[in-house]
Amino acid sequence: MKATILGLVCCLAACMVVAIGCGESPPPVVEAPPPPPPPPPPPPPPEVKPIELAELPPLSLESGAKATVPLAVKRNDNAGAIQVRVEGAPEGLTVKAAEIADGQSSGQLEIEAAPTLGDAELTVNLTIHVKLGELQTMRMLAVKVPELGLPTFPPVNEVLLQPGVKKTVDVKLERQRYRGPVELRVENVPAKVTCTVTNVEANQDVATLEVAVAADAPNVAQAVRLAATLFGRELGVDVPLKVENRPFQVDTFRVVTLVPGDTQYIELPVTRSSYKGPLQLKPDSLPPGVTIKSVEILPDQTKARVEVSVAPDAVQRVHSTKLVTTAGDLTSSDAIVIRVAGLDNTYLPPAIAADPETPLLRRGSVGGRLTPESKQALLDFYGGTPESEAAVMRGLKWLAEHQQADGSWSLKEYGKGIAGCDCQGAKETGADDCLTAGTAFGVLPFLGAGVTHNRAPSHPPELAAYQKVVEQGLMFLARNQTRGKDKNDKKDGFLGGSMYAHTLGTIALCEAYGLAADDRTKPSLKISAQLAIKYLLNAQHEAGGGWRYGPGQAGDMSVTGWVFLAIRTAQLTGIDVLKPPLVRAGRFVDSCAVGPPEAKNSRYAYTPGQPEKLALTAAGLLTRQYLGWRRDEPDLIAGAQYLMKSLPPESGTNVGALYYYYYATQVLHHLEGPDFDLWNHRMREHLIRTQQLTGHRTGSWNPEGADHGGRGGRMYSTAMALLTLQVYYRHLPMYRVVKITAR
Repeated sequence: MKATILGLVCCLAACMVVAIGCGESPPPVVEAPPPPPPPPPPPPPPEVKPIELAELPPLSLESGAKATVPLAVKRNDNAGAIQVRVEGAPEGLTVKAAEIADGQSSGQLEIEAAPTLGDAELTVNLTIHVKLGELQTMRMLAVKVPELGLPTFPPVNEVLLQPGVKKTVDVKLERQRYRGPVELRVENVPAKVTCTVTNVEANQDVATLEVAVAADAPNVAQAVRLAATLFGRELGVDVPLKVENRPFQVDTFRVVTLVPGDTQYIELPVTRSSYKGPLQLKPDSLPPGVTIKSVEILPDQTKARVEVSVAPDAVQRVHSTKLVTTAGDLTSSDAIVIRVAGLDNTYLPPAIAADPETPLLRRGSVGGRLTPESKQALLDFYGGTPESEAAVMRGLKWLAEHQQADGSWSLKEYGKGIAGCDCQGAKETGADDCLTAGTAFGVLPFLGAGVTHNRAPSHPPELAAYQKVVEQGLMFLARNQTRGKDKNDKKDGFLGGSMYAHTLGTIALCEAYGLAADDRTKPSLKISAQLAIKYLLNAQHEAGGGWRYGPGQAGDMSVTGWVFLAIRTAQLTGIDVLKPPLVRAGRFVDSCAVGPPEAKNSRYAYTPGQPEKLALTAAGLLTRQYLGWRRDEPDLIAGAQYLMKSLPPESGTNVGALYYYYYATQVLHHLEGPDFDLWNHRMREHLIRTQQLTGHRTGSWNPEGADHGGRGGRMYSTAMALLTLQVYYRHLPMYRVVKITAR
């Protein structure tokens, strides 16, 4: 500025010199105006303050969890939106940051740890950048994802179960760091086994597994898996299950015979499968006067020594009981048959004797079923039970409900016209349409219980109501019996149907005659029975001595066995039969004998020359007994031992070989002794177990699985089962002298 002013002055002075030199008057001097004041300096720009981000406390975040981290930004009067940016997040850690709007100072971060994190502890420092225009700042955020510490399951010991039981198993959960709930599921469950498991709530450490095994479950060893999914990870434990019907067994199935006042020590074999620990053995349901002491069986013992005592005043009888072996919730039981016997092997309870002169009390005869006292005495003496008699009563009720209005029963259409009857199954569509056989099967079990058309035991009271049932059945048989034109008519007395059917009807008529009380009907019953026997005798094969399906045919052991029972029943109930037909029948039975050389007459075939059959062996042996074999006959003893090799099943579900059971039960009953006691236990329990107990079929036996069930149907299976359950009193023992004791 000063240089500029000085330049102006010099210029003016030069001009004045030039002017004077030229002779010109100098111009008047004009003073220059003062220069304008300089403009004020511009104000300094305002001071810009930085933005600030509040300190971020460390964050601990569980695997799979989310967290919100608040952000506080101090704007310091800086306007505008604030951008937020995060650096340093590793894989598995997701950070979402939203812009902070103009005028707002608070924001947040959303941080999520993936479920895949947590196998090991993760520590990371995130850099949080905030920017407003040209202003920016940052903070560090320390984030830790701790190790998950998922729960674990210690190994589970094998769980041993038996079919038909439930068991609860506590499964331990070792928590580690994780304290939350655990939802469990069950995998790899065996067939016939049901498993349910409870979830483990937060802070609990036990899961409850309930295992239920069906009664028909097979033996199996299989690990059930308890599994859970936590944070995308599978964890769990195998629970070894073993289903075994008999993890241990004490073999008690035998007969122990004692006299009153006696004590015996018996040794019972102990076998172990899966369970090796200590056992406890104790009796269940002992008869009066019998004591069996409980026994502790040590882990290394292979035999248990058991003490059995009988009181001096104990009554002679046979009683099946159980010896139960336990180990915790495991159990095993087996039957033991206790017979209290006197020294006199001719003893029978005096209750069976009503009239010393009656022929019905001869050995093998039918008089034991006439009174409730004699029936009960024989039930006790030979091993019947309240349960077996209850089964008989259910069966009689079913038969009574299925009698037709004309008094008959049909093998094929027994349910015809019966309201609500749905008893007939597919097995019976091919049953024989034979009213004679059906009616005989209907009547015989009532006669077996001591019920005739004009008398019945006084107890149970239901029996008296069945007299009308028997009367109508007998009237149907008699009404349909053929009466010949003369005494030489070979059809005279024929009841209809096959030889089987006629024979069954003959047995019914003979028993009805023998058991009936004396009245005007008894002579007509005798005539019907005599005519039926006459027809059988005329139908015998002359040369061979046997009987078959039609008159005069060469015989077979099956039909001959039934016919002979009919003839023997006639004899026992007072109807005379000539001896020659019996001699010829004996020869035919001889011709069917096919036993081993040392005991040829111990086994029998269907017809001569064929192989042995189990059922026909039983039929042949019973025929031999009625033909006069002594109790100590070697072939009879050998035959009985052969039958004992085929006992009724211990746990069968269908009625099975009824034809065989019917005959073998009678053979062994007449022989008495330990073999019959063992046989009877199995036979009785098998029939009780397989009887139908639901719906309209209650009291009957299903023909499915029964031999000849297709031809005989439900009438056959029910009648044969009932007659077998009545063995105790249906016939008196053949080899025991009936000593009459007056009452």
